[in-house]
Amino acid sequence: MATPKQLLAFAGVGLFGTNAVPHFVKGVTGERHVSPAGEDSSPETNVLWGSANAAVAGVLAWTHRDAVDRSTLAVAFLTGVAFALGLASYWGDGAE
Repeated sequence: MATPKQLLAFAGVGLFGTNAVPHFVKGVTGERHVSPAGEDSSPETNVLWGSANAAVAGVLAWTHRDAVDRSTLAVAFLTGVAFALGLASYWGDGAE
């Protein structure tokens, strides 16, 4: 069984991994999108922000790779799904 620290790390994998997707996709499709750099961030900024999020998720997963088991993968997946649902609800209400 994974430790609380490992479970928290894999929650971070889910959060950062999920957050990487919309920024990277908006960027590579040439669309502007909100990022920490501003409300109307350029596609290039979003590609970089999405890539940074993917890198953080990768580093967290790699650092705790010895803890990869059903519980940590479930935490990463469920955290990612919950975060994605929150984002879908937020952006679906016309926040953009």
